[in-house]
Amino acid sequence: MLKCFFLLLILFFPLQGLKAQTTGTISIRNTKTPQTFKMNSYPILAPTADFFNEKGEKTSLRDFRGKILLVNIWSTSCAQCVVELPMLDRLQKDMGGVKFHVIALSSDLEPFPVLRRFWLNRGIKNLKIYADPQARFSQAADVKGLPTTFLIDEEGREVGRIRGIAEWDGPQIKAQIRDLIRAAKEKARKKQEEQLEKNTQEQETSANGKDSAESVSVQSLQTQQEIQSWFKK
Repeated sequence: MLKCFFLLLILFFPLQGLKAQTTGTISIRNTKTPQTFKMNSYPILAPTADFFNEKGEKTSLRDFRGKILLVNIWSTSCAQCVVELPMLDRLQKDMGGVKFHVIALSSDLEPFPVLRRFWLNRGIKNLKIYADPQARFSQAADVKGLPTTFLIDEEGREVGRIRGIAEWDGPQIKAQIRDLIRAAKEKARKKQEEQLEKNTQEQETSANGKDSAESVSVQSLQTQQEIQSWFKK
């Protein structure tokens, strides 16, 4: 039922005039494609529903905290999705790494060997395969049609989404992702500085407490010596 539901949703996106290329950009006649994400006024916590990695193990966005993510919901039966794959593959090749990762999340019911053959036949080399056969993530994220793509910040929050096809390896999208990576690095730097300052203050407080204790101990010793001296008189 879920598979049929998503196949019906795909029909909401016009496919006429769509042309895929192995290199370069996409060409869509009479269709305006977004060049960047429209950023949310306020970040919203992204779903933490489980899906499967290419080893067949359960994973979720929690396992990618600290990275900027581009999560693309796709299907082998969605024409626009298939057109996007080479662009997403190039985006992962150009920008993927410690700070950024593309999650191409299949909503197909097909097993991983079928998805791998699909990948191979289309020359996809840089993307890893992720699958959401029960559409748990898609339902939690309120996906209305395919393709749908989310931009997730390093704290696991959705900061933008696009319904439909986009030029994923274009300069404007890349610039937007770089801005998020820079902002995440700046936040991490400030957090590290704040922690260092806190540690320094705690060390100073501890040292002052030790000095105070030593001073009290010396004063106590002097008082005892004075008492003993008084009794000897």
